[in-house]
Amino acid sequence: MNEDPDLYSKNCQMQKFDATHFLKTYLNHLNLKNGASILDVGAGDGTITLDVIIPHLPPFAKLVVSDKSEKMVNFARGRFNDERIEIVRMDISDTDDEVFKNRFDHVLSFYCLNYVPEERSPQAMRNIFSMLKPGGNLFATFIVDSPLFETCDNMIKKQKWPPAMVPFKKNAYRGVDKPEAKLRFFLEQAGFEVQVCMYEERTYTFDGFRQFLDFALAIVPVLNVASQNKQVEFIEDFTEEVKKADKFATKGEKVIMFYSVLVACASRAI
Repeated sequence: MNEDPDLYSKNCQMQKFDATHFLKTYLNHLNLKNGASILDVGAGDGTITLDVIIPHLPPFAKLVVSDKSEKMVNFARGRFNDERIEIVRMDISDTDDEVFKNRFDHVLSFYCLNYVPEERSPQAMRNIFSMLKPGGNLFATFIVDSPLFETCDNMIKKQKWPPAMVPFKKNAYRGVDKPEAKLRFFLEQAGFEVQVCMYEERTYTFDGFRQFLDFALAIVPVLNVASQNKQVEFIEDFTEEVKKADKFATKGEKVIMFYSVLVACASRAI
């Protein structure tokens, strides 16, 4: 993922739309309770936490907002002014991370865990399980596939740009016949009781190609390492590949993106 928090905060309309949709749709499964301790995994710059998650929460005792990017965490620290909220840098897939063991009633994660490489996904699930209190639960969404992945594959094939887009290729659920079954396996292997584990095809409509391109460039991680004088050339190449990708439609000036996701709600037994 790109690590420009200002760029991301201005171009995450799709993520906000989906987080709102999924919270409203599955709110009854979350059993959110007053005075809870909550962890938001992969919160990035904090936009989704501020604009979507917090408005859906009952009064809480503690909210830990986490991300593995130091730039994102530092940016997020300037956005929260609430003594109940703690911003921490954390990689959820680190081996045997017990800093927050048995700490949380709820763990939430939106479009973050799909970036965890397959070989580290079981450890990430074990870590989340251990961070939950008995009776606590996890609610998470995962991107399975999108036209951005195809575009990044084609950029890598050019052998012109640094292979910093590898996180897309390592998505544990992309190209799998039944990705929901694989996710369920990871969850159950970690000890979770699974209430919801489903695959969903979705669309999002951008006002125009420029808006879509800004959204894409806020995510694509190759920009982290492309030198400044290569930025324009990269964007030109990326735009060319985007226009070749499948899973797009146009309606007048609007651009419709087709993508797929996983939704999971799972709990730790009392």
